[in-house]
Order: sequence, then structure tokens, then C-alpha cells
Amino acid sequence: MTNEESLQKKKNIYSWLLSFPTMAWLVFFFLIPYIIIILYSFFETDIYDVKAVFTLDAYREVFSKEYFRSFYLSFRLATISTLVCLILGYPSAYLIARSSEKVKNFLLVLIIIPFLTNFIIRIFSWRIFLSPEGILNNLLVFFKITDTPLLLIRNDFAVILVMVYVYLPYMILPLYSNIEKMDFSLLDAAMDLGANKIKAFFKVTLPLSKNGILAGSILVFIPALGAYIIPQLVGSQDSLYIGQIITYKIKNIPRNWPLASALSIMLLTFISLLLVAFYFLHIKFNEKMVSKDDK
Repeated sequence: MTNEESLQKKKNIYSWLLSFPTMAWLVFFFLIPYIIIILYSFFETDIYDVKAVFTLDAYREVFSKEYFRSFYLSFRLATISTLVCLILGYPSAYLIARSSEKVKNFLLVLIIIPFLTNFIIRIFSWRIFLSPEGILNNLLVFFKITDTPLLLIRNDFAVILVMVYVYLPYMILPLYSNIEKMDFSLLDAAMDLGANKIKAFFKVTLPLSKNGILAGSILVFIPALGAYIIPQLVGSQDSLYIGQIITYKIKNIPRNWPLASALSIMLLTFISLLLVAFYFLHIKFNEKMVSKDDK
């Protein structure tokens, strides 16, 4: 064995040793629990536990109309929340990226501040704010905008509003990180070549920020798809999202752990397929941009 091969072998060993704690953590806290969930999804339900009897009943029940509606509602919620976060987050990220260093740091601190408050407390504050006796309704009645308090909570509007509030920073930060690295002299070059500001944005800024858009969309869409706490605290029981269904099947008696496991597996499969689709769309988009540059 040559010295170069020996050195490479040592590097490989050191790499494995350095990655071992992370791999062990992922296996113990992620892989093993998912294996248990997969096994439970094929078991037979009992009142408080499961019976180790192989059956496909849980997967047959998953494809019923009731659970299809919950998947649809969750997908709609995640899509709307992601689009609203993108519409609000992109201008915010662009403004921060183009600001001076002092203003930039101040705005970033404002975005990060909500993370210093407990997640549940922030949602409860929205419950108080949107309730019929809350601050918003009191102001609307005081200024004669409405005669009676509006129903601003326990509906889909409240869920989307709070969802956007919670996940908007997850959209802004990746976009800001991507836009900040952009060469803004390209915008001046585009306008020198005859493009106006709008055309320069769509031809230069937007394509160059696609990685930030993709990262922010994934960070918002995936947790919003399986959300439980926000729909449970501010949503209506008439619109049960898939995260709520899974929780109810686990904690309510009779417990149905196999069905909850099957729903979790279907949700995981759906998210995985979406990520694969996003990945191939990203590659296709890059290839298209490269082909345009070559022409």
C-alpha cells in the first residue's frame, strides 16, 4: 500500500469516526421510531394497545373519503400558507438584503425576536387577540366598523393567519441569505441593455433567487402540512387536518395506533415524493437556465 493510499484510508476512518455520533443519533431517534411506526401500521388495533397480528385494515381505512378530505385540507393549508409567506417574505428579504449594515442587523433581530418566546404562548396570544372579546374586535366595534364582534377565530382564516405568522421567518431567512449574495450590478447591466425595473426583476433577480425560494418553500410547506397545534388551538373542529386526526387516533379511547401509524406513513410518503419532485424540477430549471446562457 502506497503512502497516498494509506493517507486516504486514514482520512476515511477519521471521517467515519467524526460522523458516527450524528449517525448514531439519527438511527436511534429517527430510524428506529419510524421502523416501529411501520410495524404498528400492519398490526391489529386493540382498545388500549395493538395486537401483533398482520393486517392491512389500517391502510384500507386510510383511503376512505374521510381521511382523503383531511389530506386535502392539510395540502390546501400548506399550499396557501407557503404562497402567502412567499408573497410577504420575498419583498421583506429583498429590503433587508439591500439595506445598510446597521438597518439590516436591526431588521434581522426583529425577525428573530419571536423565536425567543414560547411557541404555545405566541399562539395563545393570537387566540386572545382574535377572540370575540379580544382587542381587534373591540377596536372594530369602537370605531363603528362593525356593530357586532366578528368571528375571527375557530375557522380556516385564523389557521392560515397564525400559520403565516409562525412560519414567515422560515421563508424570509433563506431568501435573505440567497439575495444578499446576489451581484446587484447585474440589475444595472440589465437596465443599461434596455430592461425596465420590472423586466430586470423577472429576468435577473427572480431566477437568481430560486434557491432561496425553494429552501424557504420547503421549510414552510413541510411543517405546515402536518401541523397540529395551530389548527387545534385556533381552528374549527369542522375542518380536521391530518395532524389532528393522527393525534386523536393516538390519545382518544379506543386508541387506534395502527391507523395513526398508517396515516403517518402516508404523510411521510407524500412529503418524500414532493421533495423528489422539487429536486428534479430544480435540476430541470438549472439545465434550462444553462441552455439559455449557452445560446
